[in-house]
Amino acid sequence: MTDIRLIASDMDQTLLKSDKQLPAGTFDRIRALAAAGIEFVADSGRAVYTLEAMFAPVLDAMTLVAENGAVIKRHGELLATNLMRPADYHEVVRATQARQLGVPLICTLDSTLFAEADRGVQQEMSHFIATMGFIPDLLALTEDVPKATVYFAAGDAYTQADAFYRPHFGDRLAVTVGGPTFIDLMAPNVNKGRALRQLGAKLGIAPAAMMAFGDTDNDIEMMQTVGYGVRMANATPNMAAHTNYRTASNDEAGVLRGIDLVLAGQLPAQG
Repeated sequence: MTDIRLIASDMDQTLLKSDKQLPAGTFDRIRALAAAGIEFVADSGRAVYTLEAMFAPVLDAMTLVAENGAVIKRHGELLATNLMRPADYHEVVRATQARQLGVPLICTLDSTLFAEADRGVQQEMSHFIATMGFIPDLLALTEDVPKATVYFAAGDAYTQADAFYRPHFGDRLAVTVGGPTFIDLMAPNVNKGRALRQLGAKLGIAPAAMMAFGDTDNDIEMMQTVGYGVRMANATPNMAAHTNYRTASNDEAGVLRGIDLVLAGQLPAQG
């Protein structure tokens, strides 16, 4: 048997298949984990309302960590928020618009907002965002929000993060890359690992008794937090330095395979 009491999984390129769908049997595994006393956590850069739509049949049996840790919701109850101030995301919007190399978007607690001038990305974004809106000016927003994101259709988010966003914002905001097309910026110290520590403190679960599955940079802090870090076969190469276990790819239901091993009292392959 294992001592695992919580299993967290990233979504895109981890739990989700390449077609952005959950693998068959996901809900059955979440129910089986709950019956075994193991909390399942969807720990994602996606918005909380997108995750709620995706996991609607099993929301009473799991936790959602959304926006890279800015929002934590368990069994339908909002547990914590770690929000970004208007002055900070306004600066991100201004800088992005001035560079003309990416599309800024603001993730509120209720929807994801774009400038009206960027309406052309609506179809592309529908694969990632359940509720989106378009407003004349993102700088007119005055509420605290979970996250600002910059979308790079060219797929060069890793390069842009190192070239501009980390040097310009990394000293006062959390900056991470959620794959080749998205850079996410949050309030200081917000990340998936910190959110798991917050959740663990509320549930009485130590990080050493947690397992996490992930594939890329915005999962690093999560892997550094948990006792059992598992990388996908399709993970970016740098993730090998932050994980001690491995599983099959997202298109081979690698997360479900790992869950099945835990339910059987075993662990994924080491290395």
